[in-house]
Amino acid sequence: MQKAHFLLAKFRNVFSDLLGIFFPPVCLTCDRILHQPDALICHHCMGELSFTKMHLSNDNPIYEKLATIVPIEAATSLLFYDKSGVTQGLIHQLKYHDRQDIGKFFATLCYQELQNSLLFKQIDYIVPVPLHPKKFKKRGYNQLSVFGENLGNYFSIAYDETILLRSVNTDSQTKKSAEERRLNVANAFKIHKGNQYKGKHFLIIDDVLTTGATIEACAETIFNEIPDAKVSVLTISNVV
Repeated sequence: MQKAHFLLAKFRNVFSDLLGIFFPPVCLTCDRILHQPDALICHHCMGELSFTKMHLSNDNPIYEKLATIVPIEAATSLLFYDKSGVTQGLIHQLKYHDRQDIGKFFATLCYQELQNSLLFKQIDYIVPVPLHPKKFKKRGYNQLSVFGENLGNYFSIAYDETILLRSVNTDSQTKKSAEERRLNVANAFKIHKGNQYKGKHFLIIDDVLTTGATIEACAETIFNEIPDAKVSVLTISNVV
């Protein structure tokens, strides 16, 4: 029996090596052959990622954009979002092609960039922008789940998808104006058992920040339904 397990393991290793020869792993965004099998993108595409570094600056346009509407504590985005660039391609695969390993990739980048930032020092819960149950059933996953879970592990913060819920199955925000986006998501969210989270600090996470309408609606829901709550914001990317 032990010999059989040894031979099976050896066969799998040989088969894996053959696959690597005939079907080598390629970069998710440019199809270059990857020389590091565990990598998702090549060195060239890594160099194309544009980090915002907004957590290091007093002039933070994301915070200024959101804080004029809701009294958030802090806000930043990891990357600038270029509609024809590497970040856009990765988020598209994460969001629509179930490449949840990209969520872990982004979480690792966030940790590398933000591990010394004060943004994460007083957070009690990481909460994702939720999907409506119908959209979740259709897609089969929330694209923020693996990203949020790994963020929580890196920063030792509880990740919870059950606190903030989407109660209205809203239309896509993609082709709407800023005002249409705000109206579309107004009153679209609710809190599950709000009183038990009194005084807690929530980090809302999302994949792309455009007008900020969805984040604002989520933050307003938290402020309205949880006494003495605090809110900060982290998105994977920010539309330039």
